Amino acid sequence: MNYDYTQTDFSKGILSGLFAGLIAAIANTVFVLVYRSMTSFYEFIGLDITVIVFGSVLQLIACGLVFYFFVHYLKRGIITYRIIVLIITALIFVMGIMVRRSVMGEVPNDFIALVVGTQIIIGCLAALFIPYLFTHDKIIS
Repeated sequence: MNYDYTQTDFSKGILSGLFAGLIAAIANTVFVLVYRSMTSFYEFIGLDITVIVFGSVLQLIACGLVFYFFVHYLKRGIITYRIIVLIITALIFVMGIMVRRSVMGEVPNDFIALVVGTQIIIGCLAALFIPYLFTHDKIIS
């Protein structure tokens, strides 16, 4: 039986996002647990383990899918993708803080640090690691 399967660009994009998402889920969980234990910031539980794990994985799978479309349909897809990821990461910072402010009022600096830290991890993996995995498909296949 032959189990050789050649990866398509679509499957490489999705698998790159999934692999980056799993790494982000672990990194974000460690970051939040360490940060909360160091600062004793337990006031806002909206960034709990379930949200971090599913949010990280789903966000980076979506990034892998978007990366496929950028690489497949645009001439300078990788550069354009990285610029868009940086812009969206910055928007997530702002939107996360605005949503918190609209729901609870004052935004503690510890919450801002949690949002920024988790999104920096996700943004870096999306901008750097997904393109790397996509072009080095031996890691994900």
